[in-house]
Amino acid sequence: MADLYEQLLDSIDTLTPEQLTELASIINAKQPKPEKIKEEIPSNTRQPCVHCGSINTKKHGKVSGRQRFICKDCGKSFNLSTGAITSNSRLSVGQWKELLRGIVDNLPISKIAKNTGIAKSSAWINKQKVCYAIMLLYGDQDRFIDIAECDEYYAPVSFKGKRDPKFFVYTLGRLPRHHMNLEEKIEWLMKAGLYNELQDDPEKLEELLYSGESYLRGISRDQTCILTCQDRSGNLYMNPTCVGRLETNDVNKKLHGKFEKDAILVTDSHSAYPGFASKEKIQLEQIEADKHAKGAFNLGRVNALHSDIAKYWPKQQERIPSTKYMDLSLMLMWWLRKHDDLTTNEKVEKLYEIIQDQHITVDTLYEKIKSRELQLNTKGYFPNKV
Repeated sequence: MADLYEQLLDSIDTLTPEQLTELASIINAKQPKPEKIKEEIPSNTRQPCVHCGSINTKKHGKVSGRQRFICKDCGKSFNLSTGAITSNSRLSVGQWKELLRGIVDNLPISKIAKNTGIAKSSAWINKQKVCYAIMLLYGDQDRFIDIAECDEYYAPVSFKGKRDPKFFVYTLGRLPRHHMNLEEKIEWLMKAGLYNELQDDPEKLEELLYSGESYLRGISRDQTCILTCQDRSGNLYMNPTCVGRLETNDVNKKLHGKFEKDAILVTDSHSAYPGFASKEKIQLEQIEADKHAKGAFNLGRVNALHSDIAKYWPKQQERIPSTKYMDLSLMLMWWLRKHDDLTTNEKVEKLYEIIQDQHITVDTLYEKIKSRELQLNTKGYFPNKV
């Protein structure tokens, strides 16, 4: 064992920075969970009840070194973390921080699960809980105070995790994957038990087998429009808005009240923005399609933001999130950009403070998260709840 340890020490200098980071992550996740949590609470402290808000509470013993309280009004007990995301979690402090480190570093769920020592499903659900907490705190994102560039970013509509074949065939009118040859399409329909059924509807079958790619041309119902905006002061907004082409009503719904009266909105020549600017009574500068700028105005900042979104969701790694959770993923990216001046460790600590806060309570049951509604205008192409 001693020889193995010496060999490990000797080989550390030969590791790449990425390998060193992975090794540190694994060691951190292996740290044992502290047996007791010590809390320093003044003897005269009255903790308000997290259930009813009453201050008519008293101390009620300790569990694993953590002080508990009981409310004399509602009769329920609690501690200083009751209601927090980490409350009743089976993850140790070290595992939580390792999971948060993976989130900050934008690692794939499989990598986060491996580094943290938990199942991929647990890593996924806990990441969604973190995103929910950020959404609760900062869901409105920023207001714009000076020259704000606005544009749309399009990502494929995705239903990752959806297993019902009839949903794809009869609701979406397509197969789960876009790039399938004829043989693969027939094989999928037969495995789903739908090929013989579709023989009674030859037009539908022909559309699925031979015309299924037509909707991919241009901006279609299979594209999610993400409305993005950034001003020169660093204020930022990015949120899934609708399916297909952006309309004035979609802009009104998402950006109403977000511009100071002397702010200037800079966009391309899209027809959705003039009506919004008129309603908000703000100056609008639109850049023609064949131009890169209009005097002092351009779209350089928002175009750079689009490049960063593409890097955050690398297509080659199939990292584009399901449309159902796209707003949560963008909320996390927004938070990371707003804290870009912090080190990785500082971001991890800030996130850990958020998920420990008992005032940030979200319904984090697995089934509730899985069955959440889509937070965008589907335009009737598919249900809001899938």
